[in-house]
Amino acid sequence: MARIKTPNAFELVYRIVERIPRGHVATYGQISRLLDGRLSPIFVGWALHAVPESRTPVPWHRVVNAKGGISTRRVIGYAPNLQRELLEAEGVGFDADDCVDLEAHQWTPEGPPQPGTEPETP
Repeated sequence: MARIKTPNAFELVYRIVERIPRGHVATYGQISRLLDGRLSPIFVGWALHAVPESRTPVPWHRVVNAKGGISTRRVIGYAPNLQRELLEAEGVGFDADDCVDLEAHQWTPEGPPQPGTEPETP
C-alpha cells in the first residue's frame, strides 16, 4: 500500500506562519495551539530559526512572544532591530514598552486549517 507523505513538524509550522497576513502577527504559543499543542512554543521558535535557504521564504518576522515582544534581538545572525523594522514596514505598531499592540495586530485565523496543517489522526 502506498504511504501518504505527511509534512515534517517544521513544515507544519511554516505552513501556518505563511497564512499570517501582512500587518498582522501571531505568537509562538498561538502557533503551538493551532497545532493542538503538539509542538511547544519553543519548538515553533526553533523551526522559524531553521528555515532552509532553499525553501520559499517564510514570514518569520510576523511571530512574536506572548507579550508582543521581539524575540530575535539576541539571536546570532540577525540585526537587533530587523524584526521590528520588517513589522513596521507592514504597518504594525509598537507600544511604549516596545511590544506589538496585539489587540490591533494579532491575527485571527479564519476557517478550517489548511491541508497539511491539521494534526494526523492515529
